[in-house]
Amino acid sequence: MKHVPLKTIQLKNHQVLNEKWLQDIIAEDPSIIGIGDVILKDKERIHQGAGRLDLLLQDADGIDRYEVEIQLGATDESHIIRTIEYWDIERKRYPQYNHTAIIIAEDITSRFLNVISLFNGSIPLMAIQVSAIQTS
Repeated sequence: MKHVPLKTIQLKNHQVLNEKWLQDIIAEDPSIIGIGDVILKDKERIHQGAGRLDLLLQDADGIDRYEVEIQLGATDESHIIRTIEYWDIERKRYPQYNHTAIIIAEDITSRFLNVISLFNGSIPLMAIQVSAIQTS
């Protein structure tokens, strides 16, 4: 077996592999983020006065929905607030579903983990760290 050294690519600074690229990859195969059997419900969903929700995913059974915000680089305040805001809008608009806010970023900072612990029990919030590996 041959050892192949891996090279991590920083998407935030990449000219081609950008946030839109990552969004399309996840939309094409939502199972890649590892939260179970989910399907794409909507992409770039417009929220009046709040921007666009990157991805809305739904469990195949139709009970749970996931409001997904994608951020390249390290988590920051504006994306954290945006993630929670999209979650809140969706849960109020569609109360028949269980909603979970998800932020996907290249670097989940310790500051963000502290914020999650503050919301523990009040806001269902997941953080998924993503890495891009060059294969050729």
